[in-house]
Amino acid sequence: MADIESSLLEIIKENAVGLTGEPTRETAIADLGIDSFAVVEIIYEVEEKLSIEVPFNANENPLANMKTVGDLIDAVKEMSGQS
Repeated sequence: MADIESSLLEIIKENAVGLTGEPTRETAIADLGIDSFAVVEIIYEVEEKLSIEVPFNANENPLANMKTVGDLIDAVKEMSGQS
């Protein structure tokens, strides 16, 4: 399996329209400029590229409780059993 952290950072970089530099664990989710369509794209890419099933409810924002990219990375690692 690919390194989750580096793969997720690359996925975020490809989908973050508000990001001016490289994403890091400390990058605030709010600074990514991710809309609901981008969230769906990120989830799809995580599932496809990392072979991780992401539970997703279209009526909820899966990033709502996450403040940083590090929070997102940790959540994906937990879903994969690599926490």
